[in-house]
Amino acid sequence: MAQICKQCVAEVTNAVGRLAEVTEGLKNAGVNICSVCAWVEGEKGKLLLVGEDAEKACEQIGAVCEKCEWREVVCVEVDNRPGGPNAVARTLADAGVGIHIVFATAGHGEKAVVVLDTTDNAKAVEVL
Repeated sequence: MAQICKQCVAEVTNAVGRLAEVTEGLKNAGVNICSVCAWVEGEKGKLLLVGEDAEKACEQIGAVCEKCEWREVVCVEVDNRPGGPNAVARTLADAGVGIHIVFATAGHGEKAVVVLDTTDNAKAVEVL
């Protein structure tokens, strides 16, 4: 089932231990993060965090982040098997919905969670 969820979008100065600082702030505030995507672009670290309370997450990590905001994205659970993410991508393509960013995690369970930032999140939820 697809649903709108909130993603915290943060930017930090790239330094050893910065992710530890960010996640420690979230831990201390009791904010559970379900999915994380992070990378480095030059001197900056970029983070996408999906969890229970994106607004609270941004408030808590504001001291270590240069920029933190939240936006709506689509979260959809798919079967953890070959073709699971393809069903999502194909359905959105057929509906004319573009994907800006996608990341997923599955582990060894039966289900995987796919996070999508699309050109039309409401339509994506509807068709998925």
